Amino acid sequence: MKNFKKILVVGIIVGSAGFSMNALGAQLTEQQVKDIVTKEVPNGQITKFELDNEHGKLVYEIEMMDGNIEKEFDIDAETGAILKSKQEQKANPIGNVKISYEQARDIALKQSNNGKFKEVKLKNKNGSPFYKVELLEGSVEREFFIDANTGELLKKNIFGKVIKM
Repeated sequence: MKNFKKILVVGIIVGSAGFSMNALGAQLTEQQVKDIVTKEVPNGQITKFELDNEHGKLVYEIEMMDGNIEKEFDIDAETGAILKSKQEQKANPIGNVKISYEQARDIALKQSNNGKFKEVKLKNKNGSPFYKVELLEGSVEREFFIDANTGELLKKNIFGKVIKM
């Protein structure tokens, strides 16, 4: 039985070596989920994209900005159904940035050692927009902070240690 478990774990690791949200167990691809929310908010900019496990169910948590309105969606990772949708007006929206969440994700992945994408979130500190990208490298979570206008890697957290770039 122990050998079966080892083979199963190795199979899961090897089978998930390529980048994809499907490697984390979702049936819908990142692009399919992006298409769903873009249909709901055609002019919106994605500011958060995360695959999360909520009560044993895989759910994509998406946030989009449309002007000064933030729209949040929970999308069933298996069916694509919109499970939850809400919106709120933001007093100080971040505004347009030059780097997309996909570009920020790719910059972080290039800095990673076979990392798997977990989450990206557009944030603002003292008027400077940046992306916080979380990746999983095995059982280790790593964070990368990327300037949302230049794509410059600002810093990264590795094993809880902050490395400024």
